[in-house]
Amino acid sequence: MQLALFTVLTLVGFAGLLQTATPPGVSFAAQQNPATPEASRSSGKASTAASQQQPGKKQAAAFQLREVRRGVFESPAGLLYLPGSEEGHRIEHVSQHLADNPRKKLHGVFQGDRNRWLATIDEAWTRSAAGGPQVQRQQQNNRTVTTVNLQRRIGYVGGSDGARRGNPECRMVRIVTENRREVITAYPVQAF
Repeated sequence: MQLALFTVLTLVGFAGLLQTATPPGVSFAAQQNPATPEASRSSGKASTAASQQQPGKKQAAAFQLREVRRGVFESPAGLLYLPGSEEGHRIEHVSQHLADNPRKKLHGVFQGDRNRWLATIDEAWTRSAAGGPQVQRQQQNNRTVTTVNLQRRIGYVGGSDGARRGNPECRMVRIVTENRREVITAYPVQAF
């Protein structure tokens, strides 16, 4: 299912997002995947998941990125996603962690869709500001590597080693940033 979602997102194309701003009230994921119910509801009008809530189902509000300048998106926690990386944009680079990659030795895989992993990264970033035993921060040249234990399953260890070990769960998020808040990459890990 995650591989199919990734394929659809790739086919829809990330290039269009870089050329247009995210309209208010429309989440990044809705723009990228028009096959989702959220995208159908938001075409031609701004809406939120909460306003379209089905009886008996509790839905979280859609995660929204705001384009602060052409191709630069800011998360609610203040993280910046810029153009760059082999994939063309840091969001696309991080989205490589939505599906397992058995060609890699180790590969952290987020559970859920783009909204969920973007919100998880934001939650980890917000918690990292408080510090404490659940947060570890290291400097590697001009990059900061922040690892936060969210104390719940957020994904699993993939890759060839992960498969060999039965894909153990990950409870931590590692976020690599430059210039204090520009995301280079982020992925689930099993330990500090």
